Amino acid sequence: MDVEKDDEDRRLVHRHLSGDPSGFEQLYRRHRERIFAVLVRMLRNRDDALEATQEVFIRIHRGLDSFDASGRFLTWAFRIATNHAIDRIRRRKVRKETAIVEEAVAPSSDLRTGRSHSPEGSHRLEREEVAAAIHQAVDGLAETHRIVFTLHCYEKLSYGEIAAVLGIPIGTVMSRLYHARRKVRDTLPRDWDPGGPRRTKKRAEE
Repeated sequence: MDVEKDDEDRRLVHRHLSGDPSGFEQLYRRHRERIFAVLVRMLRNRDDALEATQEVFIRIHRGLDSFDASGRFLTWAFRIATNHAIDRIRRRKVRKETAIVEEAVAPSSDLRTGRSHSPEGSHRLEREEVAAAIHQAVDGLAETHRIVFTLHCYEKLSYGEIAAVLGIPIGTVMSRLYHARRKVRDTLPRDWDPGGPRRTKKRAEE
């Protein structure tokens, strides 16, 4: 958690509430990419996520006077984004959206763990293959499990932050994440382990 960034968010909220429009404009520029990243992973469609991002920030703008300055702005914003995505998912029901490549993830991010690394040569192709496999596996998760998996494994929120975003106990977060990881692992080829190395390949090379 970056205390300085959180404090700056609070200053910008205060600036907005004091009548300075630049406060919200800076909040939007600081966080639009992370909000979009959450939405694109949950909605699985870039156009829907772009539209939803604008709608989420409209909700944020309208609700800033209810923001509790003792908490984190980003946690509060994630809660709004997550609830909005859930509403959209429920509205479209049986419509099957086309899976997309993980455009919102930085090229240096490990799509299995969220940790940064610098793939070179064949590693880049390997990363793309993992991305496609993870997408398909995550698409098969129950909605509640997919949300927790997204917030923890991609956005790297802590158990406590996810609990705050979703309004559920930390134990429930841990349980859902455990089942989500197991489901993803069981869906992927046997030599892939989400959150870990290619163990089968590693053993074969030893």
